[in-house]
Amino acid sequence: MRICIDSSTFIPGLQKSEPDKVKLLRLVRNNIHITIPRLIAKEVTRNLVVAEEVREFYRLFQEEEFGQIIDEPIPSALVEKYINLGLPAKADAFIGAFAEWMNVNHLISENRHFLRELQTTAFEIVNAAEFIKLLEDDA
Repeated sequence: MRICIDSSTFIPGLQKSEPDKVKLLRLVRNNIHITIPRLIAKEVTRNLVVAEEVREFYRLFQEEEFGQIIDEPIPSALVEKYINLGLPAKADAFIGAFAEWMNVNHLISENRHFLRELQTTAFEIVNAAEFIKLLEDDA
């Protein structure tokens, strides 16, 4: 299974401020591959103020089989597609386009633009609690 986790989920999970997000980061290991664009990595590290939280974030991506941060440019046609689907042009359209481009199964986000407004069949959009339930139901 391949997932993309949005910064809106990473940050409270790493800060240990929201139990569902903390649990999610504990649960995603060897059988789940996390792939994110550099854009998310930059946003996460920009919003973390404790050095240990930043180190914990990067530790999630140390093992290549488990996770990776992609630096390649996202195809502009896909970005345009997600702008046309109603996502804000700055970050959200890029993240939606990235999720489709990388063939993720799930985009995990707390962002209302993704959760309520985006209609796509390319991947499933869930929040942390919903994804945990999916994992527990599959176990």
